[in-house]
Amino acid sequence: MSEKKRTPANKPKPKRTTKKKSSNSKKLSFKQRVGILKSRVLQTLWSLFWKGGLAVCCAVAMYVVYLDAKVSKQFEGNKWQLPVQVYARAMTFYPDQYLSEQEVIWELERLNYSRVNRINRTGQYLIQGRTITIFRRAFEFYEGAESSRVFTLNFAGKKLANIVDKGGRRIAGERLEPVQIARIGNETNQDREFVPLAKFPSVLKQALLVVEDRNFYEHHGVSVWSIMRALYSNIRAGRTVQGGSTLTQQLAKNFYLTRERSLVRKINEAFIALILDYRYSKDEILEAYLNEVYLGQAYNQGVHGMGLASEFYFAKPVDELEFDQIALLVAMVKGPSFYNPRRYPERTMERRDLVLRLMAENGIITTTEYRQSLNRKIEIQPLKESLLQSYPGYLELVNRELKDLVPNDDVIHAGVRIFTYFELQKQSAMEEAINSGLPYLERRFGISGLEVAMVSVNTEKAGVSALVSGRQMRFSGFNRVLDTKRSVGSLVKPAIYLTALQQDYTLGTLLDDSPLQVTDSAGKTWSPENFDRKFRGPVPLYEAFSKSLNIPAVNLGLDVGVHQVAGTMTELGVNSEIPTYPSMLLGAVELSSLDVAQMYTTLAANGKYSELTSISAITNASGKTLYKHQLKSAKRFDPASVYMTKYGLKRVTKSGTGKRLNKHFPSVQLAGKTGTSNDMRDSWFTGFDHNTVTVTWVGRDDNKPTKLTGGTGALELYIRYLKPLNPQAIADERPAGVKWAFVNKKTGKQAAPHCGPTIQLPLRAELFDPKPSCQ
Repeated sequence: MSEKKRTPANKPKPKRTTKKKSSNSKKLSFKQRVGILKSRVLQTLWSLFWKGGLAVCCAVAMYVVYLDAKVSKQFEGNKWQLPVQVYARAMTFYPDQYLSEQEVIWELERLNYSRVNRINRTGQYLIQGRTITIFRRAFEFYEGAESSRVFTLNFAGKKLANIVDKGGRRIAGERLEPVQIARIGNETNQDREFVPLAKFPSVLKQALLVVEDRNFYEHHGVSVWSIMRALYSNIRAGRTVQGGSTLTQQLAKNFYLTRERSLVRKINEAFIALILDYRYSKDEILEAYLNEVYLGQAYNQGVHGMGLASEFYFAKPVDELEFDQIALLVAMVKGPSFYNPRRYPERTMERRDLVLRLMAENGIITTTEYRQSLNRKIEIQPLKESLLQSYPGYLELVNRELKDLVPNDDVIHAGVRIFTYFELQKQSAMEEAINSGLPYLERRFGISGLEVAMVSVNTEKAGVSALVSGRQMRFSGFNRVLDTKRSVGSLVKPAIYLTALQQDYTLGTLLDDSPLQVTDSAGKTWSPENFDRKFRGPVPLYEAFSKSLNIPAVNLGLDVGVHQVAGTMTELGVNSEIPTYPSMLLGAVELSSLDVAQMYTTLAANGKYSELTSISAITNASGKTLYKHQLKSAKRFDPASVYMTKYGLKRVTKSGTGKRLNKHFPSVQLAGKTGTSNDMRDSWFTGFDHNTVTVTWVGRDDNKPTKLTGGTGALELYIRYLKPLNPQAIADERPAGVKWAFVNKKTGKQAAPHCGPTIQLPLRAELFDPKPSCQ
């Protein structure tokens, strides 16, 4: 057997290539490892990339969803905290109304109506002889919106004879839109007046788009071409000369973002613009922009929106703007501070003229209109005092009532409109009377430091129509009409006489005017005196009333009962607690001017009590009525007693302590009562004509004597107040329970006309003797 055969069959043969293969295997393994490493790195990077991209996309999507919710919530809800708008009463017209042409013209001028030779648009009026033709603006009254209309007022004598419409047909009544007297802002310090898109002139909308965003209706909120064009222009100029933002982007910036200049803000601006354009129509976006755009500053409040800017700069509604005025507002959009017409009229005019040229080149206005507008100077209304400072005393009363009527602040800040009984003519007359009257009194009587409180009330509506709360009329501090309570002196006396006339007393009843001592339950003695310290013996009630004699009034008050007099004052509307000691009969009771106004308004309204108010209606921003004043009258006194009491108040102004009034208005029947407190610390006068009760107080805050009686102090201001107002004479209808009779002055009894010294007085019908004797 050979050696080979002895070798085991399973013994491996030596392989010489093993080492070589092993070496090659190691080299391939390294390359493979590198390749594998690269592959893994790429896979990792790709994984990170797509996961990161996905995460970024998710984050962006979530952010867009967040922005979308934010944008939608604000855009679809109350976009702005709108100011509370407060309006005066609307001047109304009806046939046979006691009214003068001058009163109407005065009101039209306050409403910024233009007097023209030919009427062709709203906000104009024409005078021809004794007729006034008015093209009234459209206005949303609390009863509902009323369109613009033309009507003519025809006057005859001291009255409005009739009213005719555009077609010459007689109509039952008309009215002007009310004057806005205040805009009460909020913590945002932004002021605006919302105007629907349809009410903006088409010329204004076209001009804005031509200047600011020509492709507004084509792009999707962001215009790439505008951005590229602006970038190119800025690079060529080496500075920022052109912006690429669309109107939608500007709205996004103004509405949702700060004015910070950063890349993040620009990205947010673009996102919001895209969302706005996707979610809302172009008209909705344009409407929001027109009401949001910032156009200047009024003291500490920003002027936002074309509607308010039109009032702020031109004192007219936006739909009455001329072409040059429209161009000016559009010009200011680029930079209201840089193009401020009050501070920089020259540069502003250059910008305005550029806008006018663009309007002409794009066919918005004709060449003729362009030339006419180009030749017009910029005429801006002077910067007025803040409306909040115009009538702070009256607005304080409005604000107190508003909090009771609408306690929800969210509703108030959503833009409520308050319609009041405020009458601008009366307020202006009142302020002028005080401005001229107080210095006159101080010079004449050698005094200083006088203060004043004055308030007028519309008798028919029980509406407060004018109010001045202090000498510093624009100061919104302490309100003397509402919060100062002072001794009212003889203003109490009509309550004494009304109480007596409800019993068995007549205007002719003789009252004792002799020395008097009254001892109270504590044993203290009180000895009242007349102002002149004289005694007259028996005095007819009407004379004691008109001459404001103290002792007869005290005797009468004690006879009818102090408690009864206090009850009469409560029935007249005084809510304060009234003391029931005898000195109260001479005015030892402290009341506010508004308390006194309430008391005398009930008398002037023939004994019918209605709670005084300043607010006639409240609506929300969309015109829904939230509150409407419903006049509630309560008959508290019989007509005969009130008629005779008013007769006494009329005699005060004819022959009594207020007879100076008759010298100034001899043909006008007025009524009133003077009041003077101890040591002449308080001077009062309450007067009324056919439809207005006015209370005047003059005194000092430190309660020192003033040297003024009611007839020398407060009455002076009342006379000055009435002079420009064309007061209407009182025309009382005699009640069925009253007859006129001759009364003997010495006996106080009814007598024949020829029986001694007689006077004709109103008398209760049941006491009337058709055939009186001379005894």
